[in-house]
Formats: sequence, structure tokens, C-alpha cells
Amino acid sequence: MLNDINQNNRRNNHAKWALILFVPAPSVGVLLALHMGQGTLGAILWALAKIWLFFGPLLWLLFIEKSRLSLSPVKKGGLLVGTLIGIGMMLIIWLAYLLFARGNVDVGNFYTKLSVVGLTSIGYYLTISIYWTFINSLLEEYVFRFFIFRQSEQIWSAKIALIMTALFFTIHHTLALAAYVPLWQNILASTGVFIASIIWSWLYAHYRSIWPAYICHIFADIAVFSIGWDILF
Repeated sequence: MLNDINQNNRRNNHAKWALILFVPAPSVGVLLALHMGQGTLGAILWALAKIWLFFGPLLWLLFIEKSRLSLSPVKKGGLLVGTLIGIGMMLIIWLAYLLFARGNVDVGNFYTKLSVVGLTSIGYYLTISIYWTFINSLLEEYVFRFFIFRQSEQIWSAKIALIMTALFFTIHHTLALAAYVPLWQNILASTGVFIASIIWSWLYAHYRSIWPAYICHIFADIAVFSIGWDILF
């Protein structure tokens, strides 16, 4: 019994340190790149934060938890559920944009801010859209659902872990949005990100695989980048 308690305390402490080391990384990257050091230096610092965020958890799993790597096999029905929820999420994002944001966007200001990072070039915008939709979303699911949600589960109950992971996921998105959109649009978008993150964490918790959430995430990103396209081009 004492040995079990000690092991649980050790896992709990490991989980706390994991959150301390990795949760702030995307927010620090956004702050350095968009709010403190725009330009080449900001881009380099942002990239370093990304590298830490994506490779740090892998090293943690291998050398601290001593876990085996896995392709995260999904239970039967998970891919279909992820697809259906993703389609619904995509439609809701489009509807929210059409009802509340389209026509209220300061296109000139938005265009100017995105031109600084080259996103007003059609070719570059499409390249970034593809990367963010299919690659970055996969990396985020691996980090936030497979790694951070699991660490949160070790500290809190499953329900609290859902909320905390969603909060961690939303913070850096809110900081990034603050560089491009006014406060009321940031609040609307950040609320959507928070709800989406709860859904993605639930999908992971239910199926113990990142793939249902990843598919769902793809549809959400398609909606976001298609809205960006509508505003810019």
C-alpha cells in the first residue's frame, strides 16, 4: 500500500513538472513573436518555442515516463464520430462568422497586419493553411490531448482535466488573436477555441486515441482558413 502511494505521488509530481515545463511554451512563443519581437528574431524565438513544445514531451515520455511510442490506435467508430463532429464544428464556425463577424472586420487593418508575416500572398497563404490544417493540428493533438491532457488527468479528475487542458490550449490562441482582431472578436473566437478543445479532449478521453480529435480539428481549421481567405482575397 505504501509503495502504491509513493508511486502515485511520484507520478503526480512528474505530471506537475510536465505542465510547468511545457504548457507555457506556446504562449511564450506567441508573446515573443507577435507582441515583443516581430521580425526575424521573433520568428526564430517562436520556432524555438515550437521545437521545445513538440520535442520536449517526446523526450519526457521516453526518458522520464519510460513509455513506449505508439501509433495511437483508435477504437471502432472513433473516426466516424470525429468526422461528424468536425463537420458540425465547421458549419458552426462558418455560421458564427456570417452572423457576427463578416462585414464587421476592418479588412484594411487585418490585411496590413498579415502582410507583415507574408500571409497576403496567395501562394504563401495556401502553404501555411495546408501546414496548419494537416500538420500543426496533428502536433497540437499529440501535445495537448495525448500529453497535456494525460498529465492533467494525473493531477485532477477527468472532468477538471478537460477544462484545464482547454484553458491551456486557449491561452496562446487568445494571445495570437489579440495581435490581429479587436477584443470582442477575440472573445468570440477564444470561446469557440475553448469549447472545441473540450470536445477534442473528450474524444481523446473516450477513444484513447488522437485520431478522432485530429480529424475533427482538421475540419475546424478548414473553416478558419477559409474565413481568412474570404476576408483577404
